[in-house]
Amino acid sequence: MRSNSEKTSRIVLVLEPGLTFHREVIAGIGAFAQATGLKWIFELETNILKALSASRTPDGFIVDTKASEEVELLASMDKYPLVCVSSAVSSPCPPHLSQVASDNDALVDLAVQHLRDTGLTRFAYFAKPKYRHARWASERREAFSRQVPDAVAVLSEIDDRTDADPTETLLAWLRELPPRTGIVAVNDSSARELLQACNTLGRKVPEEISIVGIDNDPLVAALAPLPISSVMQGSHEIGRKAAELLHGRMRDRNDLPVRLAIPPRGIHPAATSAKTCPMLRDALEFIARHAANGIKAEQVADHLGVSRTTVERLFFEHLGYSAHDEILRTRMGLAKQMLASRTLSTAEVAKRCGFRTQQYMHVVFKRILGLSPREFLEHSGAHKDV
Repeated sequence: MRSNSEKTSRIVLVLEPGLTFHREVIAGIGAFAQATGLKWIFELETNILKALSASRTPDGFIVDTKASEEVELLASMDKYPLVCVSSAVSSPCPPHLSQVASDNDALVDLAVQHLRDTGLTRFAYFAKPKYRHARWASERREAFSRQVPDAVAVLSEIDDRTDADPTETLLAWLRELPPRTGIVAVNDSSARELLQACNTLGRKVPEEISIVGIDNDPLVAALAPLPISSVMQGSHEIGRKAAELLHGRMRDRNDLPVRLAIPPRGIHPAATSAKTCPMLRDALEFIARHAANGIKAEQVADHLGVSRTTVERLFFEHLGYSAHDEILRTRMGLAKQMLASRTLSTAEVAKRCGFRTQQYMHVVFKRILGLSPREFLEHSGAHKDV
C-alpha cells in the first residue's frame, strides 16, 4: 500500500460506462484502488487527444483494445503507462503491452457443462447474425465447435445476400431441433431472442429446449419473458487485474505478465435451464459409455443401485421417455456416425453398436428417424452399397 504522502495520480479510462462489460470493468478498477489505498483520480474519456492536451499530464491509461487507434497512438509515444482490456484474447494489442481479456473458452465450457449437468446430451449453438464479425463472438463460436464437435445444429450466420428473413430462419431452425436440446447462446441478447422464438413456436422452455446465455446482463434479463440462465463473465476481476498491472507499470516493474485470460465468475441458473439431477447425469454417462455393449435398462438400475421402476420414473420425469429409449437413441447416434464414415457394412455397424441384429437396427432407425439405414445414407449424401 502506498503511503499517504504519495502524490495523487490521474488515471484516464478509455471505456464506455453504457456497456455492461465496461461498467463492471470500471467497478473492478475502482475496487482495486480503494482496497490498496491508492490516490487515483479517474477520468472517463473517449478522446485521447483531449486527455493529453489537458493542463495536467495523465499518469496512466486503461484502454479497451476496440479503441485501436488510441492504443496505437499511446503505444507509439512510449511515455505513458498503459494497460489494455478486452472481451476477446485474440484482440490485437501491441506485443509489449499488458492485456487482460475474457477467457471465452472457459465461458462456453461452463455453459455446456451446466447443460450437461441437467441431464442433456444434445447441444446446439445460436448467435444473432449481427455479432458474426465480433472477435469475442468468433472465439465463443470456435470454442463451442471444439467442445461439442457432434452438435445437433449451429446457427450463427445468415447470409445478408439472400432474401431470407432472419426471424423466419431462426424459427425454421428451432422447429427442427429435437426435444431435450440445450442451446448455448453467444450472449444474453441472443438468448432472449431464442426464448421469444420458442414462445412463438410453442416450444416449452426448459422442458423441450434449454437455453444458457453468456454475460448475465441485468438489462437483457429484465426484458426477457423468463429469467435467463447465464454465465457470469469475470469482468470485475478484469478491471481489478488491469488496475494492478497499471500500478506495476507506473512503478516501472518489468516482471509483469503480458497476456492474461480471466475465467468466468460462475453461472447464474434461472428458468431457461432445468435443475441439475446428479442421478440422471450418472445414468446418462453410464449409457453413453456402455450402450454399444448391449446393456439394458436393468444394468443402468444396477449401476445406480436402485430398482428398474425408479430408473424409469427418473427418465420419464426428466426426459419424457424411458431408459430403454435413451439406450436406443445412443446406439443409433453411434450407428449414424459409423454409417456416414462409409467404411463398414450395415451388419458390422449393427454389431459394433450393440444391436441384436441388423434387422433390429433397421426397425429402430425407421421408428426414430423415419428412415432405414440405407435411406439415411442417401438422405445424408453419404450413400454406399451396404
